Amino acid sequence: MEEIDERISAIIAKYLAGEASPEETGVLTKWLEEDAGHARIFARMADMDYTARPPFPPEGIPVEKALLKTMHALRKEERGIRRRRFFHGAERVAAVLFLPLLLAVAYLIAEKGKETEAVAWQTVTTPFRTNTLLELPDGSKVWLNGGGTLEYPLTFGKSGRDIYLSGEAYFDVESDKRNPFSVHTGDVTVTATGTEFNVNAFPNDNTISVTMVDGIVDIDMKGVKRRIAPGENVSFDSRANTCTVEKTDPEKICAWRNGRIIFDNDNLGSVFHRLGQIYNVEFSVCDPAVDKYVYHAVFTDETLPEILDMLSISAPIRYEIIKNSSPDPDAPKQFIRVYGK
Repeated sequence: MEEIDERISAIIAKYLAGEASPEETGVLTKWLEEDAGHARIFARMADMDYTARPPFPPEGIPVEKALLKTMHALRKEERGIRRRRFFHGAERVAAVLFLPLLLAVAYLIAEKGKETEAVAWQTVTTPFRTNTLLELPDGSKVWLNGGGTLEYPLTFGKSGRDIYLSGEAYFDVESDKRNPFSVHTGDVTVTATGTEFNVNAFPNDNTISVTMVDGIVDIDMKGVKRRIAPGENVSFDSRANTCTVEKTDPEKICAWRNGRIIFDNDNLGSVFHRLGQIYNVEFSVCDPAVDKYVYHAVFTDETLPEILDMLSISAPIRYEIIKNSSPDPDAPKQFIRVYGK
């Protein structure tokens, strides 16, 4: 493993143990954003920590059942049954390079009491500019984007599979029609039985959006119910209590899984909104004329200053960065004002 500063190593160990202070979390976040290689170092350390302290008690794992399930999955893979519709070979390589496995798992287990039984829950949080891959108790996979938090039970009951999301996540849900899989986020609940979809629900946004990749899902938005199919995106504005459904490109929306940011004919207002989510910054467009410009680009491991410089070269804009001195690790670390040239 590459050499890293002893202080950073100590902070990572404390973070993975759930003992890092807000100030230490801020230092770690800044270090991760300085270089794409730092995220890969962090990924390996998190992976080793995960192996040493697995979130599921080893004695509680049904070995024979797990073995049969694994062999079944291998045979399916061997026959080519398990497939992805839009991720190509090169993108799979990108996923290995830019999708840190099991990053920043908080391993915080809370007890949520019920009248009849107590269920153990797990909370997973991912730092900005990193991604975490999780496997839920039913075998479903979740990619959690930077700045996101996922809460799920260590065992699913017979009444359903309920989890709670804040931020953005991509779901590959194991099929089980008798036990629906439900993602609860704000005023929206997404229910599926076996499918793939992306949910964008950052707490500071008024809009929650769901993008369908494969299969169908049912969405309940404050009692307003819609069903969407592959290639569709539904957006719910909680402030206006309205929803819109439109065709979209799932590859573009879900590219963050592979460590990429894709802009294709997007106005600069949308570009700044997405960059704000990913880099934990707050944009303020001071010239309304800026929003009329559209942008086309694909970014991988560029830093925010590099992206802003590219934007200022290709579009008639200039920007001003104001650092936020708040010690709150969840607060935007920078405020960026954008002006027309």
